[in-house]
Amino acid sequence: MIDAIETFAELLRQNGVRVSTGEVIDAARAVAAVGVDRAQDVRAALAAALVKRAGDRAAFDELFDLYFLRGAALASRGSPLVDALRAAGIPGDAIEHIVAHLATEAAHLGAVARVGLGLRAPAVSPLVRAAGLQGDLDRMVSPLQAGFFAHRVAQALDLRGAQADIDAVLARLVGSAQGLSPEVIERLRAFAAANLDALRRAIRDYVQDEFRRRNLDYLDQVAARTLADKPLAQLTDREVAELRAEVARLARILRARVQLAPKRRRRGRLDVRKTLRGSLATGGVPVSLELRHRPRKKPRLVVLCDVSDSVRTVSRFMLQFVYALQELFDRVHTFAFVAELGELTDLFRRHDLDRAVELTYQGAVVNVYANSNYGHVLDQFCARHMSKVTPRTTVLVIGDGRNNYHPSNHAALGDIRRRAKQLWWLNPEAPSAWGFGDSAMREYAPHCDRVVVAHNLDSLRKVVDELVM
Repeated sequence: MIDAIETFAELLRQNGVRVSTGEVIDAARAVAAVGVDRAQDVRAALAAALVKRAGDRAAFDELFDLYFLRGAALASRGSPLVDALRAAGIPGDAIEHIVAHLATEAAHLGAVARVGLGLRAPAVSPLVRAAGLQGDLDRMVSPLQAGFFAHRVAQALDLRGAQADIDAVLARLVGSAQGLSPEVIERLRAFAAANLDALRRAIRDYVQDEFRRRNLDYLDQVAARTLADKPLAQLTDREVAELRAEVARLARILRARVQLAPKRRRRGRLDVRKTLRGSLATGGVPVSLELRHRPRKKPRLVVLCDVSDSVRTVSRFMLQFVYALQELFDRVHTFAFVAELGELTDLFRRHDLDRAVELTYQGAVVNVYANSNYGHVLDQFCARHMSKVTPRTTVLVIGDGRNNYHPSNHAALGDIRRRAKQLWWLNPEAPSAWGFGDSAMREYAPHCDRVVVAHNLDSLRKVVDELVM
C-alpha cells in the first residue's frame, strides 16, 4: 500500500497540491490505522494527512476516484464523459468498462487533459488559478485584448499538450487485451476534441467576463476620455452637461491627491543640530533622529476670466475647477471680463457654482454682450486690484487674446507679472492663430511664464494639477 500512496502523492504534486515526505509517511500510518476495507475510510485518512488547504480538496477527491476507485464513482454519480456516453445509448456496464480503462490512465494526466476526456467538469476558473494566471489578466486595459489574453491563457494551460496526451492514452488502449474497440476510441477522440474546443471558447468567455468584472464602468470611462479629448468649442449641450460631472470627479481626485501629499512629506528632513544635541544625553550616540519639517504654504490664486462667447465653454469649465478646489488655495480672487472687469469672488461665495455661473453669463457682473477689450481690462485691474497680487500669488488669465483692434496695453500685463509669483495664460486657440486678425497674443505671451493651449478638458485638468500640487 505504501507504493500506491507514494504514487498518489506524486499525482497530487503534479496537480498543484503540496505534499511533503513526512506527510506521505503520516498518510501511510493513517491508512494502516483505519484499514483498507472501506474506501471512504481510506479517503478520509489520506485527506487528513495530505490536504492542508480547502482549495486542494477537489483535486484530491478527483484523483482519489481515478487512481484508487478506477472511476467507479464517476460512473455512478456522473461526469461529462458519462453523460455523453449515456446520451449515445451505451449501456451502463459498457460505460463502467470504458471509464475504468480511462481512469487508470487519466490519473497520470494533467487537469486539462482530464477535462478533454470528460472526466472532470470544464470549469475554467480553477484551471486559471492553479496555473497562476489570475494576475496576468490584471494587465488587460481594453476588451479588444480579450482574444490575445485568452490565447495566452490557452498557451499557458498547454491545450495542445493535453490533446497529445489524450491521443497517446487512446492509442495505448486500442487493441489491448482488455482494451476498448476502435469504434469507442474514435468516439472518445472526437468527444475529447470537442471538449477542448469548448474549453477554448470557455477561456475566451472567462477572460471577457473577468475584464467586465474588473472594469464595470469601462464604457463610461471611455466616453469620458473621448469627451475629455474633444475640443471644447465642438461640444454639444448634452456633452457639456456630461463633462460637468467629469470635471467634478476630476476635482475630487485632485483634492484627494493634495490632501494626501502632506502625509508623504511627514517624515521631513534630518535636522543634524537637534539630533547631535539630543545625543549628548546618551553619550554621543544618536538614539533618535530629529527631523525638520517645513510646512507647505497654500498658494494664492487670481483668475481673470474672459466670459465672451468665443471662450465661454473654456471659462465655464475652468471656473468649475477653481470653485471645486478653492479650499486648496490660501486665497482665491476671481474676475470676469469682456470690455469691463468685474469681481466674481462674492458672487461665488453667496451662490452655488451653477447659479453663480448662470448669473455671470446673464450679465450680473459685466456686460457679456460687449466687444472684448483686454487693454482696458488690464488697466482697470492694475488701478483697482493690484494689491491682491503678492509674491505668493499665481495669476491665471483665461482668454483668446482677441482684442477687437483696441490697444493691447501689454505693459500692464508686465506690471502684474513683476508683482506675482507666476503668470499663466490659458488660450483655446492654437499658436498658429496668434497674431492674425485682432489677436494680441504675440504681445501678451512674452510677459507670461507659461502660455497653455487649453482646447479640451484634459489640457485644463493638467493645468489645474500643476497649480495645486
